[in-house]
Amino acid sequence: MNKYLFSIFFLFVYFFCFSLNAQKMLNTADSSFTEEDDVFLIIKLAQGGFVDNRSPLGKLGGGQFGVGVKLRVFPIGISITQEAYTNGPDPTHKYEIAGLIFVNFLYMTKLFNTEWVNVYVGGGVGALEVPKGESKPNEYEMGVVYDIEAGINLVSMWKIGFYGVYKYLYSQKEINNAKVIDFKENIVLIGITLNFGF
Repeated sequence: MNKYLFSIFFLFVYFFCFSLNAQKMLNTADSSFTEEDDVFLIIKLAQGGFVDNRSPLGKLGGGQFGVGVKLRVFPIGISITQEAYTNGPDPTHKYEIAGLIFVNFLYMTKLFNTEWVNVYVGGGVGALEVPKGESKPNEYEMGVVYDIEAGINLVSMWKIGFYGVYKYLYSQKEINNAKVIDFKENIVLIGITLNFGF
């Protein structure tokens, strides 16, 4: 997978939405969402990780970069995220996740009858790449990955918010009765969001 391609795509989405919303943001600088908004778009960036005894550090660190869209009239939103969990910038171990992309469907609802506090729960499917090992540092094993997640997004000021998410990640793959991908992970992420309404 080309990680840079996903990053460029998300940056394009951000600047496109920012340009469409520029005048509206000036007119409604004190609010991210209004009663007239029919579409909500959230861009998110987080850091976190999970415990893994296969790592000499006992854990893997990583992050998430994604975009989510929800219509006001439906409680279901869609989220596309790019993630990675490694011990360093150049992953070479089979227990590291060099890159993955998720498509999640999320039930989203507001708390306290306000758009400033939103909670969500859901799950989805994606694809990941895992290093084949130290002896093959530039080769990766591809696999299918599943997750379920729950989180909260708090819009604190202007378009900026903070969010936290717990997710359970599952991916298994065997070749010739040997596991080449083996993940059953509990992941916690904390980060920031940019919130737009159309």
